[in-house]
Amino acid sequence: MSEFCPRCNAPLESALDPARLCEVCGWFGDGMEVLHAPPQSDVVNPVLAAAQTLELYRDVCRQELIGEQMYDAGNGTEAQLQRLHIARQHAAHSIIEMFVVLRGRATRK
Repeated sequence: MSEFCPRCNAPLESALDPARLCEVCGWFGDGMEVLHAPPQSDVVNPVLAAAQTLELYRDVCRQELIGEQMYDAGNGTEAQLQRLHIARQHAAHSIIEMFVVLRGRATRK
């Protein structure tokens, strides 16, 4: 599951221990304090949006890998595996759409 800093909303590295450190603002806390989804904002920060999107994509890829391993071990169904493949494809398309929009904003300025 992706996690985000409650202070600056930057993506956090998931760790096995409950402690979390934000590399961007220096926030330190436990896993109970983190945000599990990036908060909505009226202000667009393209760097933060890209970092959050890539972190979410990484999480989807990780879930797909775990699903494939479970399927190979005989603990999953093809339908579950197909849902994970579709989720990854949608995430990849969302990333491409985001970069196209951001590129369009950069060229208009």
